[in-house]
Amino acid sequence: MIKKLILYVFLVGFLLLTLEIISFGFFSIFHDRFTFLDVDLYRVGADYISQAEKKFDARLGWNNFYPTPHGERPMKRTYGTALMSTYGDSYTHCDEVEDDQTWQAFLAAETHSNIYNFGVGGFGTGQAYLRFRDEFPKNQTPVVALGLITENINRAVNVFRPYYYPETLLRLTKPRFMLRDGKLKLKENPVRSITELRRLMDDRFLRAIGSDDWWFNRDDYPIFGFPYITILTNKRIWSEAFFGKVVQPISDINPRPWEELWKKEEPRSLMFALFERFFEDARGLGAMPLLLILPQREEVLDRVRVGRLPDHLQTILAHCKAKTLDCIEFVSIFATHMEAEGPQTLDRLYLRAHISPYGNRLIAERILSWLREHGLDVEAQHSDH
Repeated sequence: MIKKLILYVFLVGFLLLTLEIISFGFFSIFHDRFTFLDVDLYRVGADYISQAEKKFDARLGWNNFYPTPHGERPMKRTYGTALMSTYGDSYTHCDEVEDDQTWQAFLAAETHSNIYNFGVGGFGTGQAYLRFRDEFPKNQTPVVALGLITENINRAVNVFRPYYYPETLLRLTKPRFMLRDGKLKLKENPVRSITELRRLMDDRFLRAIGSDDWWFNRDDYPIFGFPYITILTNKRIWSEAFFGKVVQPISDINPRPWEELWKKEEPRSLMFALFERFFEDARGLGAMPLLLILPQREEVLDRVRVGRLPDHLQTILAHCKAKTLDCIEFVSIFATHMEAEGPQTLDRLYLRAHISPYGNRLIAERILSWLREHGLDVEAQHSDH
């Protein structure tokens, strides 16, 4: 009996040792494919500070600082009147295309009016709203649009971007809104000046601002160390392996595809409150507000495969309808073109990560239709020139 027990203990120990050695070897070889808890993931190096100074904005976190009349993205051609201002992230800014290939440029050519592009790469919806509040009263237009991709809900609850996406090249803090008793409350950018950028090198400061960040070690990152076998029990490791290699690639605009914040009350209510505040403020300033839900590649593919919009998009549209918020979603438009022209159309609609000039033309065409539907006499403006 004792011999059997000893043999059993030996076998269990041998299996655990073997699994520990295999785990050590595997995670050593493929270390860079997973995210481990490491303060270096978040701490900013001294060499980054000088780079960050060029984009740093004490109010918004970062900005583009274009040398244009209003700080908007440059336009290859300008017109005598301004029709529309647009605020949002890189999909509104139209990353990866030239200044005359944005959907704003195409829309300007159709209406013979200036369509201002105040989009900023990496912005969350709260930052876009703040820029609207800062810029629009000084440079008002008849129409103002808030553009976003549905992933932006993840940024709305983020304070320090590396907490959301450790591999990001945009290693700065940002302001964020919170809901308190149903009202929006702004938590200012924790870094208030260029000289304070050096605080991003301080682990204590980074941990302190983590208290306001939804993503601060939310996934309980595993530690790369003995016993290595415990890494196998960490949910983050399996999520990264499954979503990164099986479902969809992890990227800068979707680093946590396993998290669906549109199903969670707190972030969803925050986004809806931001939408409503934007519409309220825009109407108060005498403008016609518009919400633009710009299409991500995976959403278009899902719409084609399943035959209906993803649940989170339906949730947004239902809220907009209930609150009488004018909203255009472009997933259906892109999916319709894919269904009519074939799967290869997806490569015409997108570049590496953002929308192509071809896709931007489709966006401009749909917004032009909306403008006509709502009585903006773009035909008359066109004929005057």
